[in-house]
Amino acid sequence: MDPDKKPDDKKELTEEEILALIEELKKHKQNKHIAISLGFLLHPNYVYHLAISFGINLLLSAVVFGLAAGIHQDMVQMTALGFFIAITLLTLAENFVKILLFRYLPRAMIMSMGTINVMTQILILFGIDQLLEVGFHFNGIESLIIFSVIFSIFRLVFSTYLRKYIYAKRMKYRG
Repeated sequence: MDPDKKPDDKKELTEEEILALIEELKKHKQNKHIAISLGFLLHPNYVYHLAISFGINLLLSAVVFGLAAGIHQDMVQMTALGFFIAITLLTLAENFVKILLFRYLPRAMIMSMGTINVMTQILILFGIDQLLEVGFHFNGIESLIIFSVIFSIFRLVFSTYLRKYIYAKRMKYRG
């Protein structure tokens, strides 16, 4: 050994150890991705997520409006085109805002237990109501709030079962 050389405290990693570390990092990254996906995304492909989200919003908003009409408590005055445009705008705006909220305020989103989501949805729907002068108009602010709360509850239940189905199928396919 050369006396001028100091012994290296760093241990050289073998190729097997490096590969094991890489696999561990991949598992950690994948687990984080799954946790984020379970919180918001319905599908790993964002275009599919938007399509699924639009379908869910269309279906469940029609159910809520139909239930309200069934008990003679009309919440909204709308045309078919106005309804379609409003739900399209709701889906796009809500997804964009939720991405920003999950990106910059993840702790607040979790701690609020959905309150921030409902408040955001109320604001978006109010904006859509004001934007679309013809074809879609809530009968009052109380109708908008009641719709948002009921719609959010229905969507939470429906999305939870849909996620369970999608991820169970994906795990079955992988495993």
